[in-house]
Amino acid sequence: MELVILGAGTAIPTPYRSAAGVLVRVGEIPLLFDMGPGTLARLALAGVSYRDLEYVFLTHLHPDHTLDLVTFLQVNDSTPEWTRTQSVHLTGCYGTKEFYTRLLEVYPGIAPRSYPLDIRELAQERIMFDHWTIETVLTGHTNTSIGYRVEAENKVVVYSGDAVAKPELEHLARDADVFVCECAFPRGYPTDDHMTADAVGRIACTAKVKHVVLTHLYPPTLAMDIATQVRTEYVGEISIAIDGLRRIV
Repeated sequence: MELVILGAGTAIPTPYRSAAGVLVRVGEIPLLFDMGPGTLARLALAGVSYRDLEYVFLTHLHPDHTLDLVTFLQVNDSTPEWTRTQSVHLTGCYGTKEFYTRLLEVYPGIAPRSYPLDIRELAQERIMFDHWTIETVLTGHTNTSIGYRVEAENKVVVYSGDAVAKPELEHLARDADVFVCECAFPRGYPTDDHMTADAVGRIACTAKVKHVVLTHLYPPTLAMDIATQVRTEYVGEISIAIDGLRRIV
């Protein structure tokens, strides 16, 4: 597998870190997790065309994780000299179907005209595909937000999305080769719907993760030596994500 961080930041504009987006390649198959604003452009920079994108996974429905879904649906039916016929499989938390319906009320022109769109809602489930397995758990950021575990090629990549420290997230990250985990705030920061650096370290340590990639970094976090704060709880490999970070898993 190959991992590419398309957006390592939040809704707040900062250099080198855009809103959420994560690409996992299983062989030649691109799997896109979250679609914050500008994700499609960064996907192209990573060498993947939206024309080849069949699988999209949403962790939750906040704008910094979903805004480019509208763009994706629009360009699928408005690209000159190309007609999409390949299905799009959109998987997300509960509420995704209603979210899509409401998007159509605002942007009726994005409804697919030439291709099937399949929407699936998940909570805590495990699904087998042809070449990979997806497992999800509820992450506590919202009532329905989910994180994803991808198992393929005898490797494991886990993406927390926005989350809080809870046993379900630890289970999702168990023995992961790479754990892409939001590290929204430094240790001690008052938050009840995001991860802090020490919480990331504890989850990664207990889950026996090999490599943690810190993402979804807010400005207060960027002002700190955040890796050292994670290191107080975790002794494995740590990367602080920027847009375009690549790792072969």
